[in-house]
Amino acid sequence: MKGETVRLNGDIWTVVDVAPAEPLAEMVATILEEEGFTVVVRVATGMADVLTHLGGVSSETTLVLVPEAQAETALALITETVTDYEGEELEALLADLGADPEADPETDPEIDEDTEPR
Repeated sequence: MKGETVRLNGDIWTVVDVAPAEPLAEMVATILEEEGFTVVVRVATGMADVLTHLGGVSSETTLVLVPEAQAETALALITETVTDYEGEELEALLADLGADPEADPETDPEIDEDTEPR
């Protein structure tokens, strides 16, 4: 899914990170924004058609997107600065951030599917 492009509101955006939970995607977005990138964070359930097309498998999956022209530089920055957590490390990090890794976006009022670009 990383590197795939999608059309949002007529513009071409590139998926530069796929996070297992929104707080992790927001952390990546903050790093990018601090470096001057334009960033959109979307909970994948709000983009079910796109996620299905790109092979997504989890309703908690959150995408970090940048304009296509910024994608290569953003991907390089993410590679240099972001740690991909898995398993117990991921669960511990989500617990520290206060996120429920088992949250269901369909029934959890704290999960917003209509995240707007920053």
